[in-house]
Amino acid sequence: MKVLTINKGITIKKLELEASSILLRGAGMDKSVLSNGDGGYDLMPDGRKRGTFRSYTAFISGQDVTVKDLTIENTAGDGRVHGQAVALYADAERFTCKRVHLKGHQDTLFLSPLPVKEREPDGFKGPRQKAPRIPTIQYYEDCLIEGDIDFIFGGADAIFRNCEIRSLFRPPLESDDNRQIRYTHDGVPIQGFVCAPCTPEGGRGFEFINCLFTTDCCPDGSVYLARPWRPYGKAVFKSCSFGAHIAPERFAGWANPLQVESTADFLIL
Repeated sequence: MKVLTINKGITIKKLELEASSILLRGAGMDKSVLSNGDGGYDLMPDGRKRGTFRSYTAFISGQDVTVKDLTIENTAGDGRVHGQAVALYADAERFTCKRVHLKGHQDTLFLSPLPVKEREPDGFKGPRQKAPRIPTIQYYEDCLIEGDIDFIFGGADAIFRNCEIRSLFRPPLESDDNRQIRYTHDGVPIQGFVCAPCTPEGGRGFEFINCLFTTDCCPDGSVYLARPWRPYGKAVFKSCSFGAHIAPERFAGWANPLQVESTADFLIL
């Protein structure tokens, strides 16, 4: 197994790892910090936008990967201004994450694989754009994951156990344009969506077990637990605790947040 240690303090680096077996470890959550600030709206040398899947702070791929005892953050900021900004792109066939703090705003954690088809040309520009879509099994335990829009997303079969899932407030922008919050429900602006699974038809999707859903200061009823990035998006919430910021309806649609697609499979147990 290849072992990589992140020392105490903040390491400013864009990390790319590919090996059959990897252990990435730090000195403790929030003691060892891997940090980068790439955003999806950044312009690349060819004049094109960086896009979601090249914005990651850490891209980790292989057959068997464990990440533990550190923080991985994307500091790009508000997605309405800087675009999607991935902290961790988890691409291993078997991926385990323990006692890790994942920090970002929009699209903090991506759990591969990508959907089969893009909705716009080069929408998946990045390390797996042209690669076969290989299923992954992922496990997250005692982690803190924070963000605002679709900050846990992807096509993996994944379990989140004893994790804190923290939704961040998006303050109004100074300029009044189409990047502002566009939807309201009962007069309350929709602040965010926790997860956006693109589960392949028949997949297990995301499973949250004994997780705590919190916020820094999102208003009551302003955040939805899930919306389907692709038609068969699936997420199950078992024995979880939800703060007042979670909307009573719990789930949202993709095309219209107030209308959940009939093919989506979302459930609270």
